[in-house]
Amino acid sequence: MKPRIATLLNIKPEADNVVSFMFRYSQLGSKPGQFVMLWLPGIDQKPFSIAADNGKTFSVAVFKIKDFTEALFKLKPGANIGVTGPFGNPYTWKPRSHVIAVGGGYGSAPLAYLVNAAKVDHCTYEVLIGARHKKLLLYPTRFPKHTYLATDDGSAGYHGYVTALLEQRVSVLSAAQRKKTVLYVCGPELMEYAAATVAKKYGLPSQISIERYIKCGFGICGQCCVDDTGEPMCTVGPVISGKHALRLSEFGQYHRNKAGEMIEY
Repeated sequence: MKPRIATLLNIKPEADNVVSFMFRYSQLGSKPGQFVMLWLPGIDQKPFSIAADNGKTFSVAVFKIKDFTEALFKLKPGANIGVTGPFGNPYTWKPRSHVIAVGGGYGSAPLAYLVNAAKVDHCTYEVLIGARHKKLLLYPTRFPKHTYLATDDGSAGYHGYVTALLEQRVSVLSAAQRKKTVLYVCGPELMEYAAATVAKKYGLPSQISIERYIKCGFGICGQCCVDDTGEPMCTVGPVISGKHALRLSEFGQYHRNKAGEMIEY
């Protein structure tokens, strides 16, 4: 797919080393949970979850890690970038259901897009956000009165893992409430594994966004295929059911780097 040009409109710091980039681009037509490939000529092309898309602009939240993201952080408003997508399987929901969105680190970005879309369909919602400490929390005030925070060091909200906070919230739901509740998760895979396990314990359907090393974005290169099914997460995922995720032999156990080497969690 040939990249099209998007123009950078705004840059907004969100957390330690996390910045939101808003681009003018009216051709995306994405759904929550999907991703785009951003291309900087002469540097690289990388996938990013979509944090917002209103039909005229879209946003991504970027954590500065290596060469590509460092180059992104140097851009100024007015700069152009190549875009392909949207790619991947999105989150889904039913009108008037109850959404529990659990985000870890910059995984909260696509969940914010999900919550805003689900609100249009009259869904009730609560957002659980976790991080190692308060400076790493992404969107802690985006949904006031509906957000619950957890930090590993206790610097904000619940002192402990966000998945422990999740179990507290889920355990008090009535049988009737559980029938209309769906759990949506995005973040570090060990957190996702724990959240999927909580969902299974309480009989809740869940949808998990699984991150793998993606090169093409549309199922050709095989880089993001998972053991033992061989399914490419760029097309079968990144969003799959929690039941499906728990059946994958590598989920919560290991992933592979760009050379295909196994990296244990």
